[in-house]
Amino acid sequence: MCISCLAFFSGSLLSAWAQDEDKTYAIYGDVGMGLYGGFGKSNPNYNADGGADLTYNHLFGEFEAGGDTANALDTDNGHTFRTHALLFYRGKRHWSYGGGVHYSEFFSNSYNQHELWPTAALLYDGEWLRANLQYLVPGPNSNYPENGPLVDLRLRLTHGFYGRTRVGIFFYRDNLQYPQENHIGREAFFDILYVFHDKK
Repeated sequence: MCISCLAFFSGSLLSAWAQDEDKTYAIYGDVGMGLYGGFGKSNPNYNADGGADLTYNHLFGEFEAGGDTANALDTDNGHTFRTHALLFYRGKRHWSYGGGVHYSEFFSNSYNQHELWPTAALLYDGEWLRANLQYLVPGPNSNYPENGPLVDLRLRLTHGFYGRTRVGIFFYRDNLQYPQENHIGREAFFDILYVFHDKK
């Protein structure tokens, strides 16, 4: 069901984008290092992502997939696959408004965990800085209903190259724990991102 939601959400913009000449796109990729806190994962870990930004009239879409090498703390193996799809309406003075979905799947020998988060988003896209401000809320059937803010910053370094920082703070209750307690999880990624055919 999670993959179907992402496919439908992404396909709606891609279909409109492919049928009109008033459109632009940018393909990008990044690599870097990440840190987790409060999620039972090892540090540091290494990550890579790839994605596409699509513009169609006043609509802007961001589609991305990637992963990292974080192990579960009680085992020496593990990795995470994640993807998201966001759709924005471009407003005035560099601001855009929208939302979308995030999906994450963690694999290890000790356990697997998948999560789906709907998200509300606010995007600032300037000449040198792009700030993607989101708030994630837990999706259905989650054992760890996490919610909280996620900030994704891109700072232009030179033509095509950007420094990227993603920081999230999430609050959750473990539904498999008794008695249940409140927890706080943190994540931070520090990447170098390259945009192919960058127009800035």
